[in-house]
Amino acid sequence: MKLVLLTHNVSGGLVQYLSQLANALAPKLDLVVVAPEGLDPAGFPFSPGVRIRRLPVGNVVRTFMQNTLLFWRPLQFLRVLRDENPDLLHFNGVSLWYGLLLPVLSRRYPIMVTVHDVTPHTGSRAWDQYLGRRLFLRYADAVFVHGEWARRQLGAGVPAYVIPHGDYSFFTELGNEAPIEEENTILFFGRIEEYKGLRYLLEAMPLVWAASPATRLVIAGSGSLGACSDLLGDERIELNNRFIEDSEVPGFFRRARAVVLPYIEGTQTGVIPIAYAFHRPVVVTDVGSIPEVVEEGRTGYIVPSRDPKALAYGILKLLQNEPLRTTMGTAAHEKMTRELSWGPISDRTIAAYREVLERAR
Repeated sequence: MKLVLLTHNVSGGLVQYLSQLANALAPKLDLVVVAPEGLDPAGFPFSPGVRIRRLPVGNVVRTFMQNTLLFWRPLQFLRVLRDENPDLLHFNGVSLWYGLLLPVLSRRYPIMVTVHDVTPHTGSRAWDQYLGRRLFLRYADAVFVHGEWARRQLGAGVPAYVIPHGDYSFFTELGNEAPIEEENTILFFGRIEEYKGLRYLLEAMPLVWAASPATRLVIAGSGSLGACSDLLGDERIELNNRFIEDSEVPGFFRRARAVVLPYIEGTQTGVIPIAYAFHRPVVVTDVGSIPEVVEEGRTGYIVPSRDPKALAYGILKLLQNEPLRTTMGTAAHEKMTRELSWGPISDRTIAAYREVLERAR
């Protein structure tokens, strides 16, 4: 079987996800990754066995216009696919530029797509995401999602396979330092966007401090803090409002005793697999498919969204019981190894490919 695995991203978590999936698939089938020109493979943990072709595709507004109006660029893309002659195309995420080509592509190739977010995030530009999603759900032969909740949201219009978000244990091998875990330190990690609910965590912190005054909150990620700026004055908040290099990631997770995800909406997240890789329990909210990868009281705590009091209670349960927190961190790592490893995930992915190909025949 020959597969073309496509991405419209050049940076961030979706390329990290793509790299790990490609690394696991490459020894098992004939694979080529097609990516925008801006992708630098050296900056991501692709294995030497993954072949990457970079092309001018419309991954952002500027390149969308440029690489669509210059009509020979879509033709170049189609020619590369013809030359590769794959059995199947797998798109890692929904992209309007790729979506506009689906009426042509679907005539020749079976189409699969991983839908990482079943609805646009609060505060993000939505029109192109809705249109791209409609095109993919119309023309795709099947979709991958990261949870049963996500599958239910998509409905019964297209076959959907539930494939867990794989582990990010490669982060444990990065970084030159090994920071020591800090007492009573909790971590909010990732790009700061409205849907991640940072404001509710900041509103929870006075309740945490009332019971545990020495608790330190570390915030690490780029993004706008405008809506939260009035809550950032306490010296016990360490703010790293910038892009976090991969080599820095281990330091933040090793320092923390727990990782908090106060999201107000979302489908799934790569932050939990990173936390599990570092033996860190989590406190998450009950949104999307996120609770499906957290075992209540064993790998973390699940609390209602938009509820600072519940967040504070979950955080304190971890901070005030060191033996329990250690046990939960161990259980989190075991869950990652057992359920989120890329070997089994790649096997399930290939089995889905084979089913789609069989139906196509």
